[in-house]
Amino acid sequence: MDRLRSLVGELEVDRVVVGLPLSLSGSDSEQTERSRAFAERLRGELTVPVELHDERLTTRLAARIGGRADEDSRAAAHLLEGWLAARAPSSQEPA
Repeated sequence: MDRLRSLVGELEVDRVVVGLPLSLSGSDSEQTERSRAFAERLRGELTVPVELHDERLTTRLAARIGGRADEDSRAAAHLLEGWLAARAPSSQEPA
């Protein structure tokens, strides 16, 4: 936790995104509950917002697409891409 607090400060992080491992049906599992508990712990320890984001299929995408980084890093990149896309202004919204 000390290292995470340090990184948040050093890198001027403005929020932390935690993967939420929902089942394919969207329901919670034991791992989902552990992730929620971890996010709550982070919220108590960090000075920036902590958000959960659905990580379904990110590992499969990472395996299928490949790349030079390890699979966990590629899956994390897919998670963040999905998080960013979910927050992008819709092209259908009026300007």
